[in-house]
Amino acid sequence: MSDTRVLIIEARFYDHLADMLLAGASQTLEAAGVAWDKVTIPGILELPVALEMFATAQEMGTAEVRYDGFVLLGTAIRGESDHYHHVSTACVNGCSEVAVRHRLAVGSGVLTVHNEAQALNRADPARKNLGGQAARACLRMLDLKRALKLSR
Repeated sequence: MSDTRVLIIEARFYDHLADMLLAGASQTLEAAGVAWDKVTIPGILELPVALEMFATAQEMGTAEVRYDGFVLLGTAIRGESDHYHHVSTACVNGCSEVAVRHRLAVGSGVLTVHNEAQALNRADPARKNLGGQAARACLRMLDLKRALKLSR
């Protein structure tokens, strides 16, 4: 996979959790010999839009760098209002729609949790390592695309 390039799109609303998710994803990609870049956006609500922008730029041939796959990272923690539900649903549904429409190899490390303790457990590379799991999912989807001859 030495010629493979992945873009990590990270939502940094919670910096300490974003750092852990990024550490897990980057360690997994590096262990697989995959080159990666990172772009940072404000929160998970912006993930589908950013993914769409990169997919469209690649299809139009206007992207400076072509990415074989994408790893999406971010966290939503339930609060006292309905905001958590709306943002989480829009993020998950939006990212899924973009990935299907453009046939993207995507791994999602977007945490939607009830409290910070759950987020820490899932984000920490020494525990559940969902950043690393998202990177592995992206790499597996890349393998599938290649097996089906859907990628360059």
